[in-house]
Amino acid sequence: MKISRNLFVNLLLALLIISCNAETIDVPKDDPEKEKHHPFLIVKKDQFQSLRDKVSAEPWKSMKADAVSRSTTGSSTKPYDLQYYIGAASLAYILDESDSQTHANRVRDAILNQYSKLELKDGSDWGGVVPPMGSIFVAILALDIVYDALTIEDIQLCEGVISNQIFKINRTGPWVDVRRGTHGTWDIYKGDRTTPDDDYYNGIMQQITEDGVSPVTNHYAWERVGGGDSRLSKSGYMDVLEFTGTDNRFYNNEKLQKFQRWLFGSSVNCSKEMAIFGDMLPTQNINNDMLHRRVVNFDMEAAGYAAWFHEGEPAKGNILSYILPKRALPEPIVPSSKIYTNGGAFIREKEDNPDGLHAVLYNIMSQDEWHTHNEVNGLALSGYGNRLLVNGGRLGEPTRAAYLNNTLTINGENHSARIGGGIVEGFIAEELDYASGLSGPALPGKSHFRNLVLIHGTDNINPYFIVFDEVAASSGDQVKNYLHPANETTVSVVEAGKEYIADIDHKQTVDGAKLSFFFATKPSIVNIEKVQSAVQDRYPGYPKHNRLESIYETNANGKINLVTILFPHNLNHQKPPISRITETSYTGGYIDHDGVATDIIIESSGEQPYIYKEVKFMAKAIICRNSIDKNIFYFARKGTNLSQFETGFESDAPISIYSKGKYGVIISDGAKVKLKGPDISSIQFEPSVEILSSGNQFIEVQIPVGNVRFFPK
Repeated sequence: MKISRNLFVNLLLALLIISCNAETIDVPKDDPEKEKHHPFLIVKKDQFQSLRDKVSAEPWKSMKADAVSRSTTGSSTKPYDLQYYIGAASLAYILDESDSQTHANRVRDAILNQYSKLELKDGSDWGGVVPPMGSIFVAILALDIVYDALTIEDIQLCEGVISNQIFKINRTGPWVDVRRGTHGTWDIYKGDRTTPDDDYYNGIMQQITEDGVSPVTNHYAWERVGGGDSRLSKSGYMDVLEFTGTDNRFYNNEKLQKFQRWLFGSSVNCSKEMAIFGDMLPTQNINNDMLHRRVVNFDMEAAGYAAWFHEGEPAKGNILSYILPKRALPEPIVPSSKIYTNGGAFIREKEDNPDGLHAVLYNIMSQDEWHTHNEVNGLALSGYGNRLLVNGGRLGEPTRAAYLNNTLTINGENHSARIGGGIVEGFIAEELDYASGLSGPALPGKSHFRNLVLIHGTDNINPYFIVFDEVAASSGDQVKNYLHPANETTVSVVEAGKEYIADIDHKQTVDGAKLSFFFATKPSIVNIEKVQSAVQDRYPGYPKHNRLESIYETNANGKINLVTILFPHNLNHQKPPISRITETSYTGGYIDHDGVATDIIIESSGEQPYIYKEVKFMAKAIICRNSIDKNIFYFARKGTNLSQFETGFESDAPISIYSKGKYGVIISDGAKVKLKGPDISSIQFEPSVEILSSGNQFIEVQIPVGNVRFFPK
């Protein structure tokens, strides 16, 4: 008897499966219930028509065209290529009715001829476990979708290949989420899991703080819970659990909803690049990943940010991007500054401008892990299309130490923990955003308040950053402040110990950006040296970058406060001249914005009143922007009074305050506050504020604990 080539290949595969003791599904040849059971993992057959009906409009129309094209083009045996191909072919099977059998056969053939050749090896490196397991996850979904178009024999052969491959990888071990996701999806396909998956759920929750911020690192936030294409089953498994009703703890989960808002709305800068914190490189970017569109299943605010992020980028034609989202992305929402108590401050300029400034004051209070760095109160700054600061890079322990990140140490000693005291206060205002982070367990027995301020730009004044550091340690301690510009050539010394300029040339995105460092509080010395940007045995030859280490001596009480001004600039946004304010009991900087306005920036102990020019104050930090003889706005941190040009405040307890005319915000633990200024009595407060008295140029109020705002009546 003559045997056809295809039949011969199939017989050989069947013998291979039997010899490997692979699991198979025993499906009777005359099973009348087959259609009832498949597909069911992410779609049911009675939903096919509604999916087809979508193709008359975008983005579904383009996704169908892309799916048919990918299915026709074919694929290599690389895991990523395979997941795009088989996901497209199974989508084309639904949408391209006239050729559905051809697309189903392509799914079958990809599993038998290509997925069977994937090299999976437990105990190997990342590439032998994570990408192939993520790709096989898509293959399981695809087989479920085309199930009814295949013969019983073909189904058994495909199931045998999948089972044989995934059981080369144990359910537990490194990269456990991808193991749980792919094995778990197969368990549901086989009918072996019908109850919630607590291990998977708990593993996902461990990667999100109560405020929705990733305590892992930005890169891994996007790749893991965020749903990166390189690890699809880590996040995609929750969609299978949700659709099948096996575990409905994800889409309506408040922490996951907050995470999605933070991911798309805070963790990226104005030019849509990841802010750098934790284990990552400046060359790591966010792709047009397939699971991003299903953000609509979690939260529509987050979906609006995702629409902003992916604006102009068509989705891939794949079952994950077409079937999973319950609706299309909404109109774009431009992200705004946000402060997360357990996570950090993620602040940005208000305009939707890729050149805009973005800053992170990173401070998590819980849940650190292997990829988290010792960067409590660490900074990540971006502007003019670039990440302006980098950190120790990647991978793991050699990159983590505090001195390789944008934070400070006492006597050069590493932080005792990778978690801190969180963001203890802050606000978002018209002219500036402010946040204060506390070191907490990172510096046991000592404390570091890092206060970050973003001064927003105006039509004729460029934006910049101010950092007020307040350290309480021991007498004679050295405070070492580390800043890592994205610079690998040279840092220009404008004046030693005072001002430095770094060209942003280390893995830059846009040419021409610079970052100026102005040490308004005089350090003992500023050291510039090359430090690693990644672990060399994993990234041989990866270029080092320059680090600025400024060193300060604490006073007899073990305390010191610092002011550092960080001013990004380029050819179109010039840096104004900055000078030092040096007095016996306070230090600071003075900026002349080309005669338009002047900024006074001062730190002090806050324990006695001081006078600088026309400004009288008693506060730990102040910022005053003035124009000739008029105050434009002022800010005070932990102060009891500030006055200039008949404008200011008095308080019977320390408050933090921002005021611009009749607009402002006050943070307090409860205080009696008198605000002074032209026509200030015509302002109004939130209902929680008690008005005590008012006059021509003042209003006196009792402020409750927390943040309160005032505004014109």
